[in-house]
Amino acid sequence: MARIRIATRRQFMVDGLGLVAAGAGLSDALLRDAVSGPREPGHRVVVILQLSGGHDTLSALVPYGHEEYGRVRKATRIGEKEVLKLDDELGLHPALGGFKDLLDDGAFAVIPGTGYPSPNYSHFKAMDIWHMADRRGRRVPYGWIGRYLDDAFEGSTDPCLSLAIGAGRCPPALVGKEHPGLSFSRPDRFRYMGDRGDKRQGATYRKLNELPATSTPANLEFVARTAAAANASSARIRELVAAYKPRVPYPNTRLGRSLRTVAALISGGMSTRAYHVSQGGFDTHAGQRTRHDELMTRLNAAVVAFQKDLNAQNQAKRVLTFTFSEFGRRVKENGSKGTDHGAAGSMFLFGPGVKPGIHGKHPSLTDLQGGGGGSLKHTVDFRSVYATVLEKWFETKSEPLLGKHPLSDCIA
Repeated sequence: MARIRIATRRQFMVDGLGLVAAGAGLSDALLRDAVSGPREPGHRVVVILQLSGGHDTLSALVPYGHEEYGRVRKATRIGEKEVLKLDDELGLHPALGGFKDLLDDGAFAVIPGTGYPSPNYSHFKAMDIWHMADRRGRRVPYGWIGRYLDDAFEGSTDPCLSLAIGAGRCPPALVGKEHPGLSFSRPDRFRYMGDRGDKRQGATYRKLNELPATSTPANLEFVARTAAAANASSARIRELVAAYKPRVPYPNTRLGRSLRTVAALISGGMSTRAYHVSQGGFDTHAGQRTRHDELMTRLNAAVVAFQKDLNAQNQAKRVLTFTFSEFGRRVKENGSKGTDHGAAGSMFLFGPGVKPGIHGKHPSLTDLQGGGGGSLKHTVDFRSVYATVLEKWFETKSEPLLGKHPLSDCIA
């Protein structure tokens, strides 16, 4: 019998859990053989935190010591007496006190000036570039995490290698040819078709979910296994989240709830290698100061709770969290007490696996790019950060997936 092609498998998986009860008739022997290979307890995980809208990182990593900053920023300025100083030139937004504490504990790093050549100032196109790790954006069929998972887990029937929390559709970064990723807005609504009242089917799915999660599919049998495994995952996710007892309180915000879910799944032993969460509201064209202050307060509260919880659950050492946004903002504020679309920004990294501190040179505030009306030039290609994550965190070759990029020293 001919082997099913990966495209067929992807067709079964791409809609998440809208799958038929394909596994209900599998025998116990077939269930045991459905997937093979050892589990990997303690595997490393990345959590990708998307700051949507174009984050003004000059108001998060504040160049308070630069004269030009005070000259071009008035309504949006973070004053020297307010900042949490990191050195004689740079400091953190005053609401990011938890980040400063993480830095003191060796679990926070920042990379200023992240971007890419010839930047795009459109939200959609710029976001695609960051998700695909390619200047061509969506003309590249698969995202950078998806490409990694396809390479590292070729033939695996595990549907949960990447998960997007709080998302209606899977973000492009997670989408691969073999592993299209799964996404859900709320874990309690993450269900497969036909799971209500079918005890035999539910038992089958639970048996599948208890087996190791990596396999090379063979013949038609893998279709049933894949469908059953995907459907079992929805029940497993709901169970883990419902039963989870965090060691610290999380803020009742979208990001707080998303990170609480991630912590539940990590602590519960999910096989997931990459999680995606997001915080919106960063397109601050008007009235930025008050709005951005609130965004920083919420970001700090959610991330700090997540890191403290992971520490208390003895999971922190295997989790790397980092932020990105589609672009930064222009250096000079506009007439509406806000900032407009810019180019380079900064990336924040969290976890015991980082090398704490500031990595790289902050861009000049006077030698700017003209295309964005006065935007920072990048000093670090963001794909160097991605390459560093692949090489140093996941211990895999990055060049076949991203092209050749120098590595950062941001990961220990």
